[in-house]
Amino acid sequence: MTFTVVLEPKIGPHAPDLYRADWYAGGVDGWEAVGEEQVDAYRRDGFLVVRGGFTVEEMETANRELREMQLSEDPQCDSVYYEGTIRDELNRDSQEDLPEVPRETGYALGDITDQLPNLPPETRARYVRKLMGFVQHHPPLDAIAHKKELIDLTTRLLGEPVQLFQDMAMIKPPGGREKPWHQDHAYFNLPLDAPVLGVWISLGSSTVENGCMHVLAGGHLRGPRLHFMRRDWQLCDSDLGEEVQTAVPMEAGDILFFDSKLPHGTPTNHTNSQRWAIQFHYATASAIKISETERLAVFGAEGKGVSC
Repeated sequence: MTFTVVLEPKIGPHAPDLYRADWYAGGVDGWEAVGEEQVDAYRRDGFLVVRGGFTVEEMETANRELREMQLSEDPQCDSVYYEGTIRDELNRDSQEDLPEVPRETGYALGDITDQLPNLPPETRARYVRKLMGFVQHHPPLDAIAHKKELIDLTTRLLGEPVQLFQDMAMIKPPGGREKPWHQDHAYFNLPLDAPVLGVWISLGSSTVENGCMHVLAGGHLRGPRLHFMRRDWQLCDSDLGEEVQTAVPMEAGDILFFDSKLPHGTPTNHTNSQRWAIQFHYATASAIKISETERLAVFGAEGKGVSC
């Protein structure tokens, strides 16, 4: 099948104090532990952690499927993203220039092609940062996205029947770049008032050292924030100020549910091993699309007399 390949630009390092573990997220053990108190906390904080929602076997199966995709000449997905450092292997320029706003399809930064890098599969695989659009071709991953308990809780949190509209695997290689602070809703051509929920599933240990999620608890209640194209489509670093940050370390099978307006980011991986996660986004079945112009009128900074 045809798929898109994105060679990302090489991104400079973030400031050491941009990600802090002011607090550590707690969570509940298993699906049955989610009661009204936890639902209320989700609405207040913008996130909820369910520990051990998936079994070790389910996570091992997902890992195998994704690792095969990493190595495959035909990964059976919509797009494959490579860390900018792969450019050193290919003797390509660093491609520091980013588009002014993320592109509609996959919001890709960098060089876009339909050919995998001309490198041995094992070398190429070390630089894979993201795989997108795979559930329709990989039943074990589709089973994760549509696990009954997950769909039931997502429906409960959003308040009406839901639909999966985005699926991706996010791999942070050793030394892998940050995903700067942002709100996911800034990437979606959906109305601002459309309920959207992200589900971030850790496939192994996600730690402060290897780039676990960091969130601004309650930050979703402030609504949309302006985004700028800097190291990515992101919040301005200086806009974070002294807001309290919560780190969310997770183990295999743990799940983070979060509101699409919750500011979050993941720092650089400072370890020698990869950090693996799957992320799904669900919207209510009644959600309708808006134009990119409408989205950028809310989240974009252009023409608003602001700078970063």
